[in-house]
Amino acid sequence: MSRQNGSNGGGGEAGGGESLFRLTVGDGEVAFLFHRIVVPFTVLLRLLMGWIFLWAGFDKAINGFSAEGFLTHATSGPLHDWFTDLGANATALSVIEPLVTYGQILMGFAIFFGAATRSALFFAGIMMFLFYLSQFPPEYDLFVDYYLVYIVVYLVLGALGAGRILGLDAFVERIGWVRDRPWMRYLLG
Repeated sequence: MSRQNGSNGGGGEAGGGESLFRLTVGDGEVAFLFHRIVVPFTVLLRLLMGWIFLWAGFDKAINGFSAEGFLTHATSGPLHDWFTDLGANATALSVIEPLVTYGQILMGFAIFFGAATRSALFFAGIMMFLFYLSQFPPEYDLFVDYYLVYIVVYLVLGALGAGRILGLDAFVERIGWVRDRPWMRYLLG
């Protein structure tokens, strides 16, 4: 994505503190105005989403967590039997419970501090999608519930490179080893 200031791509500021951004998609180009207020809101959203995961993970670690109750009693839909079988399997629970608890803590830290943000957002999205599948269809809507909203928020934060905005990813990307490997930018940001 390339950035150009000004409402017509020339120099100068667009009205209201906006900048023109051009995004090349395939052979075409899309131009849109991007208001500067998006930057602080991106940081705020990243901090809030990181805190949600941190708190959920720490709460599970401190107060104890058993996935058995959720998997055997709170699941529904076409995959209900599979989730119920997981909840009745002690070996599966011994893997699922620490993955959920410590995964939420690690993803929460990463998102909150902007460290390997895109990787953390990717795994957070997978976790939310599995939670979504376990209770599909949603109780109060045909398709949409807060798990899908979280997934969209993670996609937006990843697309905006939220870890580079007052996050540790901005510093890590300056390290020579990372700078020499451009593919690493996709895991960070």
